[in-house]
Amino acid sequence: MMEPYRIKVIEPLRYTSRSLRNKILKQVGYNLFNIPARYVYIDFISDSGTGAMSSHAWARMMEAEEDFSGQRASEEFVTIAKKITQFTYIQPVHQGRVAENILFNILFKKGDKIISNTHFETTRANLEKIGCIPVDIPDLTPPFCGNIALEKLESILKKERNIKAVLMTLTNNIKGGQPVSLENIKKVYELVKKREILLIFDASRFATNAYLIKKYIKTRDSILKICHQMFKYSDILYLSSKKDGLVNIGGFIGVRDKRLYELLREKIIEQESYPSSGGLASRDLAAMAESLKESIDEDFLKSHNEQVNLLGDVLKENGVKIFEPVGGHGVVIIPLWNMPYAAFTLGAHIYLETGIRGGVFGNELRLAIPRRVYTTSHLRFSGEAIGRVYKNKPLFSLKPINRPKSFFNFFARFRT
Repeated sequence: MMEPYRIKVIEPLRYTSRSLRNKILKQVGYNLFNIPARYVYIDFISDSGTGAMSSHAWARMMEAEEDFSGQRASEEFVTIAKKITQFTYIQPVHQGRVAENILFNILFKKGDKIISNTHFETTRANLEKIGCIPVDIPDLTPPFCGNIALEKLESILKKERNIKAVLMTLTNNIKGGQPVSLENIKKVYELVKKREILLIFDASRFATNAYLIKKYIKTRDSILKICHQMFKYSDILYLSSKKDGLVNIGGFIGVRDKRLYELLREKIIEQESYPSSGGLASRDLAAMAESLKESIDEDFLKSHNEQVNLLGDVLKENGVKIFEPVGGHGVVIIPLWNMPYAAFTLGAHIYLETGIRGGVFGNELRLAIPRRVYTTSHLRFSGEAIGRVYKNKPLFSLKPINRPKSFFNFFARFRT
């Protein structure tokens, strides 16, 4: 499928020489996250906030009226968010991590255990800061490799008394974004409801999850209907709109309980701004409203999914070992070299030789594809170029010069 849109504004790629990239790598301690973006040729480090907004979203930003409270753009956004999620109360926030921080501090206390298919690094940090105990029990059975392992969950629920919530990430933010099935969502809900435990969704990539459900079970249901089927099983949801929401900043929280909504509003005005804005400008809320409508467009979702699969296919054709099935937003490369910090080393080599940047998560290199940014030619070039580097012997190995206790992949620095 070709891209279901035309490109009317362009941004030149930023070419750099190998000698400059070598100098940059040394300056940033061989950590890809530290490289200034102006020195990156093709950037796959994250799909968060890096997508291209539509002409309609940009137009809505220009039309928005900047008011302190009661913004029209906020009303429009809340209406659309309610339509898609069918949650009673919607609270905008400026990004997903704010939603986590505020929600977790209201809901949880020290000693609470939170079960998940997989906690992202920042989610885990927000929980551990409170004194909670995050536990991951993913089920990597294809095609729904984002599922929670049901037998493990049932066993934990029987043995433990301090389980406060199950947090399901849709798509599961591992292995490039693996989908969670409707069946798994429903069974998890049934298990936790027997014990009056909350089921919370981190739904930052909800539309991708819905599309992959449709693709794998071959249903004729619309993306909107599948979203309704997913969300009806959750008590609370939060998300970053910087992923499937198709904007560069923003997010929201959805709740069903009025008292919890009132507590959220109190925390928002303490920490962010007046609740109707959630810490955002009206223009951001206007873009969020338009882009949320676009997020469930099936042609767009299909196009993005095919881009991810194309990159995976080209990498495989060029001898690169990847995790399969590929995820909803990225391709995960499994390093070939048997050495310490192999993913960091591979990522640094790829950047040195090609100018292409990925992101290291755990022991793997993830290539996350920004939405509506790169063309088929960019992806083919990237897969072929990475393949040439992947098969070569490493030119150097990395030794850590600092080992941060938190967020190692973001802040670690190395030398050769």
